[in-house]
Amino acid sequence: MRVTGMHFATTLALSAALALAVGCDADRDAGAADSDAEPDAALPATDGPVDLPPPVVEPGPTPGPGGDADPPTDVDPAPDASAPTRFQGTYAADPAACDTTGHVSHLIIGSDTITFHESSGPITEVASGPSDVTITAELTGEGETRQATYRFRLSDDGRTLTDLGGGMERVRCD
Repeated sequence: MRVTGMHFATTLALSAALALAVGCDADRDAGAADSDAEPDAALPATDGPVDLPPPVVEPGPTPGPGGDADPPTDVDPAPDASAPTRFQGTYAADPAACDTTGHVSHLIIGSDTITFHESSGPITEVASGPSDVTITAELTGEGETRQATYRFRLSDDGRTLTDLGGGMERVRCD
């Protein structure tokens, strides 16, 4: 459940009113133990519900462009999950494999997805250097979903991608 600034303020005010009411009962009970008076003698008799003053509601944060309040500033931003442009493309074992639809060596690295022959999914984290990249993705394939991390190195000319974990070299198809 997402709590907006106004909902949070209302919830806070209601919680404070409830704590105040419970605290009053605790004070009344403590006082009753110290006196011989009836426990409810100090309370006025009522025939129905008691009108309470409305809770004081402090204004919440000003809504941002999306309509919700801006996120708190003490939260760490999400890691960059976009593959660098120089690594994006379609790769396969060799030029002939590039021309073979569904070849087992096919690999497509998009800006936010990675696709292998039998699995694909969104990229969840990326760390890159000048010629290497580490991609973590949530891959779905063959009825299963799993988290996987791959390290690739791109050749100086950008034409060959090497899987540093398995050693497979692929050429750029596009």
